[in-house]
Amino acid sequence: MTHSKTTLAAAFLTSAALSFAAMPAIADTISTVTQAVNFFENGQATGGNPMTVDAKGPVEISDAVELPGFAFAVYDVDVTGDSLTMTLIAQLEKLQITLYDDTTFDRYYFAFDAEVTSAELSDTTDENFSATVEIIEPGATATSMGAFVEGLPTDYTFENGGILVTVGEGTDLTKISENGGSLTINFQ
Repeated sequence: MTHSKTTLAAAFLTSAALSFAAMPAIADTISTVTQAVNFFENGQATGGNPMTVDAKGPVEISDAVELPGFAFAVYDVDVTGDSLTMTLIAQLEKLQITLYDDTTFDRYYFAFDAEVTSAELSDTTDENFSATVEIIEPGATATSMGAFVEGLPTDYTFENGGILVTVGEGTDLTKISENGGSLTINFQ
């Protein structure tokens, strides 16, 4: 009977170990925005070249808005462990461009303290944003041709990768502002 209990216990432990080994690894939890970088590009205003507008980080994720007034006070950026919301707060009369043509791009690079493996626009995103989101691979770099503010870097490396949000042709900031609109990305 002792041999039976020992064999049964060994079988249980072996089964538990095999079940645990077969489980997928749980992704690291994101707790910090290590870098947030904004490049702006327009055919006339920047000669078609990307220019650094703003760069912040690191910022710990909390209940507060992590990046208030990001990108020359255009967006409040609120981040959770699995989403990012950019709420338009700009005073539009201070912006040169509010309707994006085919030469206008705002690129927002968001890097975190853990790798992101998937990202998509949320269905709560204002319909007047013409935006895409893609994954930035770990170790990727981005370079602008200059900066709007003296002293801002033009070269960035994203150690853990992250997400790139591109706002482009067809975006109408006036309509987004009228709607109190925002852009939300869900990610893992």
